[in-house]
Amino acid sequence: WNLGSLLGFLLGLQLLSGILLVFYYGTEMNFDSVHYIMYEVSGGWLMRVVHFNGASFFFLCLYLHVFKGIFLMSYRLVGVWVFGVFMVFLFMAVGFMGYVLIYSQMSFWAAVVITSLLTVLPVLGESLVYFIWGGFSVVG
Repeated sequence: WNLGSLLGFLLGLQLLSGILLVFYYGTEMNFDSVHYIMYEVSGGWLMRVVHFNGASFFFLCLYLHVFKGIFLMSYRLVGVWVFGVFMVFLFMAVGFMGYVLIYSQMSFWAAVVITSLLTVLPVLGESLVYFIWGGFSVVG
């Protein structure tokens, strides 16, 4: 009960800080716009710190919430459990896309690793990589 409420609060905090950050973020020069937010925008560094630390705390609480559900055998409520697992995968995908938005060296190699992991899927692997990245490899 408490972890779910905390997750809702953190999700709202992520949405608010993300909306405030998007006013200064530019997709044509990703890394430079993040640098601009950190050093030129008044309070931009604070909003970015709130955003990326909030994401880390969100996922910590999310995993604790899942483990609490496993420990209390809440998986017996199949519909709720399936929806929750779907939400976990959705949040992980959104979090990864947010991580890649910066397009720094670490996010580039994270994208390369995830692309490599997707290619080993038996039937859909290569098609999924082409769909997500618009080609077989990450370029930019």
